[in-house]
Amino acid sequence: MKATETTTPHETSESVDPKADRLADAREYLRLGRERFRTGDIEDAAAYYGISLELFPLAETYTALGVVLAMRGQWEAAIEQCRHAVELAPETGNAYNDIGVYLSELGRREEALVWLDRAIAAPEYDCRHYPYFHRGRLLEQAGRFQEARDAFHQSLRLEPDWEPAQAALRHVLGWLN
Repeated sequence: MKATETTTPHETSESVDPKADRLADAREYLRLGRERFRTGDIEDAAAYYGISLELFPLAETYTALGVVLAMRGQWEAAIEQCRHAVELAPETGNAYNDIGVYLSELGRREEALVWLDRAIAAPEYDCRHYPYFHRGRLLEQAGRFQEARDAFHQSLRLEPDWEPAQAALRHVLGWLN
């Protein structure tokens, strides 16, 4: 099925709870969008995410759409999608991290650091090593090498075998020697 075909699983049945049906359908379109994204079809992924959001706003769908927009270089639009995600689920870190990354792409380093700190502080975030890593990159770019080293150490404390953080730490240590 292509993203332009919008038949939902619950259209043909009498529903007791239309809101629950819309939520279930939105999650299914999010799943389909992620599947398309994984295969490299970002245009179909974006369309599925859009359908999902029309059915029911989910923070993870806004964040996923933000990733697609960022891949297109549409940084401000990506940030806007992630802000919607933050409004819906302020306790989760993904959107905060992504906003920080997108702001860094726009050269707005100090603002990016604020958002990365929010991602680090978010109570629900399984990938906390990412904002530490991105924070380290920004601090290194700013010549704040000791702080960068500390951020890379934190990233590696959470994900010890992650090669990008290992390489970044080695690089920043070169600046400190």
